[in-house]
Amino acid sequence: MDYDKGDPFSHLILLAGPTGSGKTNLVTQLDSSIFEVVSFDSRQVYAEMPIGTTQPTQEELNLMPHHLVGYLSPKISVDAKSFSRLASNAIVEIRKRSKIPILVVGTGFYLKAFLYGMYPVPDIPDSIRNELEGYSDSEVEAKLKAVDIEAYQSIQPNDFYRYRRALEVNLAGGLWSDHKKNIQGGFLKEHPNTKTIGYFLDWDRAILYDRINYRAKQLIDPMIEETKFILEKYGRDCPGLRSIGYNFAIDFLDSKTSVDSFYEDIAKAHRNYAKKQITWFRKEPLLNSVSWDFAMESLREFQLLVKNK
Repeated sequence: MDYDKGDPFSHLILLAGPTGSGKTNLVTQLDSSIFEVVSFDSRQVYAEMPIGTTQPTQEELNLMPHHLVGYLSPKISVDAKSFSRLASNAIVEIRKRSKIPILVVGTGFYLKAFLYGMYPVPDIPDSIRNELEGYSDSEVEAKLKAVDIEAYQSIQPNDFYRYRRALEVNLAGGLWSDHKKNIQGGFLKEHPNTKTIGYFLDWDRAILYDRINYRAKQLIDPMIEETKFILEKYGRDCPGLRSIGYNFAIDFLDSKTSVDSFYEDIAKAHRNYAKKQITWFRKEPLLNSVSWDFAMESLREFQLLVKNK
């Protein structure tokens, strides 16, 4: 990797990888007097839900400061715009301490919005949201294709969440594809002297899935207790419970499924999510596909360079 040996503190390090790829294990082996982490994960941002969102343990947080982990109440909705603002503030604070921020990325869409900016989205009336709740995924897809084919073609196949959001914008006023052309903000535009070092932890798929399956088994019992707690405190409509896997825990608590089904469902959901993350990160030009060992060696080399300044 090429580093700016003149000013290492101008760097922004991007460490992306699918769930189960060992991102936390890697950064906790680095020097916390030089680095601090900003977690780019739309689920780990929630407090009181460390198990199901697979947050770093307290021991790991003691080894390396992490910003935006356990930061928001589960009753608060978060989106890319609000998350980008929180991340920018965290990076400013890290740099004030003459440290280098490492963005540990699980949510690729949030990273893209943060780095390159976002297009302005109109407020969506509740009436439109309520109307679309009655549409199946296939109906949403067909309607979006009919009203804004450019928007439909720009979204990854079968990304029904984005189909639905794009259709909401179209129904609220103006084509989603037109809004998208008017990009605003972006950290790299606002901080043009920033130099990025980007890694994507690229694992053999079979090994990654074994890691995911093993971790899923460890989640079952504590996640059931965690879900009970969140349900009692915040109710079923709590935004935090939209995180991967909590729906399966709720089904188990409702006696709709067995423990074995819970495990199979959550392991499969995490594997499917990993597939989507891999697809996203491989398309990001700032990320270089590397092994975990290579990323570790490279960051230690950079760490040494900073120490010798």
